[in-house]
Amino acid sequence: MTRRLRTFAVFLFALFTATGVLAADLVYLNTPQGEERLMSSRLHQPFFAMQPYVETQQNLAFCGPASIVAVMNSLGTPRPAEMRLYPYNFYTQDNIFNVDTQKVKSFVRVSVSGMTLAEITGFFNALGVKATAHYGENLNEEALRKLIRSALANPDARIVVNYNRKTLAQEGGGHQSPLAAYDEASDSVLMLDVAKFKYPPTWVKLPDLLASMQTVDAESGKSRGLVVIEKGVEK
Repeated sequence: MTRRLRTFAVFLFALFTATGVLAADLVYLNTPQGEERLMSSRLHQPFFAMQPYVETQQNLAFCGPASIVAVMNSLGTPRPAEMRLYPYNFYTQDNIFNVDTQKVKSFVRVSVSGMTLAEITGFFNALGVKATAHYGENLNEEALRKLIRSALANPDARIVVNYNRKTLAQEGGGHQSPLAAYDEASDSVLMLDVAKFKYPPTWVKLPDLLASMQTVDAESGKSRGLVVIEKGVEK
């Protein structure tokens, strides 16, 4: 199948699957139900590892950089020097743009058009961790569930999801945020939304997340998806 036909097929799939998700299916963490779900879930260690480092994206296109900062600061890898915080080292949405990462995409271009799944994966790899992209068009529910469970069970792994808010009946379009927990009883995942001016952390049903990941990113012409990040792994 050619790239054009594959893209069209993904678009048709998203068109016919994206209409069944209602806002009522979402559960926000700052509700009694959301809090209870977090505490009763077994796979929630990444929430406590990342939440202290989740900051609001500094402009409307910076969901990718904000997600990168949360992940990198939480992994315990060496952090870059930050003049404004001297003598402390810390990843920020500015200093993740270095000589290596800007070969993937420049600060100016990210500020204008954000990051595709391939680009955020390239950024992580350029920052010295192993990152692997998984496109929604190549996943089914069971494969996605297995992938998420495996990554969340690994203290040295993190997940960032590229999804479409419209399929979740949220405001906006393409977005990226870290995924921090999985609850088996409700078959839902917890997204640490970096657009804090819009939404708090949100529980999303896994089938609904898959549908939002299988929509087409107009910037890349490919489906959205997720990236699994691991530290201490040979690339």
